[in-house]
Amino acid sequence: KGADYLVLIQSKATLQSELVQAELSYAIENNIKVITLVLERLNLRESGEFASVLNDKPIDFSEWLRNKQARNAIQELETQLNQKTDDDVLSANNIKNLTELVRLEGHTSWVRAARFSRDGNMLASCANDNTIKLWDTRNRDIANRYPPLLTTLTAHQSLVWDVAFSPTENILASCGNDNAVRMWDLDEYPEPVEFTRFVDHHEPVFGLAFSPDGDLLASTSKDNSVHLRDIRRIKVNGIAEAIVPLLHSSYVYSTSFSHDGRLIASGGMDSTVRVWEINRTNIRSLARAKPQFLIGHMSWVNMVQFSPTQAFIASCSHDKTIRIWDVENMREYGVLTGHKDSVNSIAFSPDGRLLASTSKDDTLRVWDMNNGHELICIQAHEKWANGVVFSPNGKLIVTTGGDYSIKLWGFSKSANR
Repeated sequence: KGADYLVLIQSKATLQSELVQAELSYAIENNIKVITLVLERLNLRESGEFASVLNDKPIDFSEWLRNKQARNAIQELETQLNQKTDDDVLSANNIKNLTELVRLEGHTSWVRAARFSRDGNMLASCANDNTIKLWDTRNRDIANRYPPLLTTLTAHQSLVWDVAFSPTENILASCGNDNAVRMWDLDEYPEPVEFTRFVDHHEPVFGLAFSPDGDLLASTSKDNSVHLRDIRRIKVNGIAEAIVPLLHSSYVYSTSFSHDGRLIASGGMDSTVRVWEINRTNIRSLARAKPQFLIGHMSWVNMVQFSPTQAFIASCSHDKTIRIWDVENMREYGVLTGHKDSVNSIAFSPDGRLLASTSKDDTLRVWDMNNGHELICIQAHEKWANGVVFSPNGKLIVTTGGDYSIKLWGFSKSANR
């Protein structure tokens, strides 16, 4: 009520949406100006009731796609809209029906981590067998169609600890015990090309994270540092524009950016979580900046993650706990207990309402972020549950384990909900 404009961000798929039709009808009845942002050029014969609206000087959305910030904002909005209208999205109300859908096999040793591409169409896994495997997850009926293996990358000379997809480019980063961070051009599929390699760490590299705009890549290492790289021109000249070290007093295992790209957190062997504020106009100044210390864990920190709302940082530890930190006040908000051994990995659902964790106790647990309650505990792997991640659409949880497998968890079509 009282609105001057209704902005429609739409694709062909929205033309028949009852929700969009209702909003459009309300706007017309109340003389509210309609501005349309079209995802693609439309044939007006396909647009039905939208023809008159689209004829009224629509904005060509293809122009927006050249702007990273606009593209990221729209993709995030689409993800959230999809989640709110889909019963298959994991939530506190239905998580009890979580079941193993698929077990992916092919690695010949412990699988350390798995990560989805931003659109959810590809899953990358990495393992102690020195390889990275790329899996096709485009089909939405995962339970009835085994995700095929697309390719295997074999450049690393030792075990591969982590992988990360760029949120804005078709690039995959990987790191491992060979002290290297490798960058892969996925546009060269089916044979992705390693187009550059960073060897600025002098010890094994454990973790990776891209900033939300894709301009920065952070890596964590046994050399007690986080290296932050400005990679905006990396595809042009093959080198990083800046490499800034952020220091811990011992090994650093994990790092994470806040969703506005303003903060970076890290955790490691010194049992602390450290948080830096990023000055994007002078990234090198971070090397001299003092971090905020979050102290509470009684043993080393295996992973840190910002929540999608960036109100919280979650950290998990060898002390068997998960701690939730209030970002605004930089203090402990709560402690999640239940795991019987070291908590190896954590992941927020895309809407931030759930937190999944995996542990040396072989289990996958899911927690309600509204109250800290444990919603479900599943024996996920036969030996060590190592990694965990949600799919971008919030419908799947993927775990990796010491039993050489990758498991996809979700809802079976036959599940009684």
